Amino acid sequence: MSFAKTVKEELVSVPVELDEQLAEFSAFINLNAEFHIENKQKMLDFKTNNPTVAKRFLQLVRSLYQAETSLITQRINKLNQRNAIIIRIQSKVEDIVNEHSLLDSPIENQELTTATPEAKQAFLRAAFLSGGSVNHPKTAEYHLEIYTRDPEQAVFLQSVMNYFDLNAKITKRRQGFICYLKDAEGISDFLQIVGAQNSVFHFEDVRIKRDFNNSINRVMNMEIANEKKAIVAANEQLKDIEIVLTYVPESQIDAKSRQVIELRKMYPEASLKELVDLFEETYHDHISKSGLNHRLVKIKQMAKEIKEGLS
Repeated sequence: MSFAKTVKEELVSVPVELDEQLAEFSAFINLNAEFHIENKQKMLDFKTNNPTVAKRFLQLVRSLYQAETSLITQRINKLNQRNAIIIRIQSKVEDIVNEHSLLDSPIENQELTTATPEAKQAFLRAAFLSGGSVNHPKTAEYHLEIYTRDPEQAVFLQSVMNYFDLNAKITKRRQGFICYLKDAEGISDFLQIVGAQNSVFHFEDVRIKRDFNNSINRVMNMEIANEKKAIVAANEQLKDIEIVLTYVPESQIDAKSRQVIELRKMYPEASLKELVDLFEETYHDHISKSGLNHRLVKIKQMAKEIKEGLS
């Protein structure tokens, strides 16, 4: 089962008060229902491919309006045999249309229906059940979205989400629009707002483990890169030392440079920091990293001058 489906399975079990039922129904009917007339009979069709969402909508219709309904299934994908479920409302249609201003000013009505924070939470819950999806936190990209065909509905949905400081954005998608969240904290907050507490715990658990593993990988990659850099630098220093010892008599090399040459030849793979410790251990004298590096730079300069003279 996908993470989005798990979230929806949890959301349909959230108990709601009457005002919250109206807010949920408003989201369902405005985001995912179609009004039409067939054989002079007014009808409202709510379509979903999730049986538990269909059951939630049917419970709301019966609880709020005691309307007559019929169930229709429709094949939407021949390859994986998926069926769409249509809940067709066949009575009280005019009452529902008028109460929710579906043919007049639905946004104004939704603003009234979602006047309280609790109603806004219920609206978002049904909006996600109706047209929402969310990536599993183990994937490389955090993403939660809610789809709607109407641009005004998208703007209203964004305003409700941003009432809770979620920083939701809108973009065009297929024949409609999506209101979406991209940051992990915003998605976690959304799941908590709509009542998916168990999903929040799972999301945070997976996210923390994933981010922790990523942090470890970054540290390890950085250490490997530093080791490679140290090895390359050491090989260059050994080449410079070989040139200096080949063309410069040892008596003409100052004592401090001879110490570093001897130390580098003894420990060809040591980092600069390790060489500092080895220097103090070998010569019983203190030297800083910058001091040791200065001597290595001096040897490099000697080798450079020799190569230029040879050329």
